[in-house]
Amino acid sequence: MSSLRVVVIFVLFCANVFSEAIWLDPDTGLNLYEFIDRHGYSYENHTITTDDGYILTTVRIPQGKNESSDSNTTKPVALLLHGIWSNPKDLITKGDESIGFLLAEKGYDVFLMASRGNTYSLGHTNLSSDSVAYWNFSWHEVGYYDIPANMDYIQNLTGLTNVSFVGHSQGGTAFVVFAATRPEYRTRVTVANLFAPVVYMDYCQLPFFDVLKEYEEELDDAFADLGLNKGILTSNPIYLQLAVLFCHRDSAAIDVCVELFGDLAGPDPNQLNTSMITVMASTDPAGGAFKQVIHYLQVARTSEFRKYDYRDNNELAYNQTEPPYYDLADIDDVSIYIWYGANDYFSGALDYTRLISEIPSATAMLVEDSLWNHIDFAFAIDAKSYVYDEAISLFNTYNGL
Repeated sequence: MSSLRVVVIFVLFCANVFSEAIWLDPDTGLNLYEFIDRHGYSYENHTITTDDGYILTTVRIPQGKNESSDSNTTKPVALLLHGIWSNPKDLITKGDESIGFLLAEKGYDVFLMASRGNTYSLGHTNLSSDSVAYWNFSWHEVGYYDIPANMDYIQNLTGLTNVSFVGHSQGGTAFVVFAATRPEYRTRVTVANLFAPVVYMDYCQLPFFDVLKEYEEELDDAFADLGLNKGILTSNPIYLQLAVLFCHRDSAAIDVCVELFGDLAGPDPNQLNTSMITVMASTDPAGGAFKQVIHYLQVARTSEFRKYDYRDNNELAYNQTEPPYYDLADIDDVSIYIWYGANDYFSGALDYTRLISEIPSATAMLVEDSLWNHIDFAFAIDAKSYVYDEAISLFNTYNGL
C-alpha cells in the first residue's frame, strides 16, 4: 500500500471517529448461530471427529424457515464447504438469497461444514490449537479427512449414503483432492457445484503473488525457524472494529474499501453491497494454516497439482523424491460443475478451463458477467440470479426433485 493511501486512510479515519452515529446492517456483529437465529431458521450443532483426530463443527439446517419440524419426509442432503480464511456463515451471509438458505427452502437437508483450523473447528483429540503440531495440515487434509468424516457422520445421522456438494474457493480445492484420493467416497456424491475452485494459479493477479511463489521455500523456512508456521488470519475482533470505522456504508473511506476488495478479489464494484462489509468482517477472516498457503504457492510455482512438497522429506512421506500428482483423469464417475468468473484474481479463466479439461466428468459454468470475481460467488448482489438458481436446478435434476 502506498504511503499516500496510508495518509488518506488516516485522514478519513479521523473524520469517521468524529462523525455522527453511523448506520450498520442489523447482521453486523453476529456469529454463525446468532445469524441463523435472526433469519428465522432452526439449526443443530454437530461435532465430528476425523480419522486423524481433528474435531470439527458442522451446522445442520434441517428445514425451511416456515416448514414444520414434525415432517418425516426424507430429504436429499446438501453438504456445503467454505473457502480459506472463511467460515460457514459466508454461505448464508446473503440471508434469504444465500445458497445455504435457498437450498433449505428448496427441500434440502443442509449441512454447513467448518473445516479444520476454522473458528468453529479448533478442537483436536490431543493437540492444542496453540501448538505448531495442530496446524500441520494443508487443504489436502481437508479433502482427504474432513469431507469423508462429514459424509460418514451424515450417513449415520440420516441413513442417507449420498450428498450433493457445494464448495467455494478452497472448499472446491478440497473437493478436487477428495475426488482424486477417495474414490470410495466419490461415488457417494450425487452432484457437485464448485464455485471458483482454486487449483491452478498460472494467471493469478493477487498483489505480490509472483514474489511470494518465487520465494515460497525461503518463506516456509523463515516461518518455521521463527515458530510462526501455525494459524494465520485467525479470528480477531479488530477486523470488525476496523470495518465499522472505515467501511460502513456511509463512511468517507468506503471507496477505498471497495478498491481494496477489488485489489484482493478482482474489481467488481457493482456487485459489492457495501452495507454487507461489516457483516462479512463480523466472522472473517476466520483462520487457516500457514501450510495451506504454502501448498498453494507450491502449485503456483510449479504449475502442477501435486501433494504437499516436503522437499528432503518426500521419501519419508511418499517413498519417492517428488510429491505425487493428484490423478484428475481418474475423476470420471461424479458430475462436477465448475463455476468461474472472467475477473477472478485468485485463478484466471485459463486456469479454470485447464482444470475442467483435466477432469473427465467436469462441466464448465462461466458466469455471464465479465466482472464476476472470486468472492462474488458468496457475496455478490446478483449471485442468486447469476449462479444459485441454476446451481440449485442442477441439484434438483440429479436428485429427482
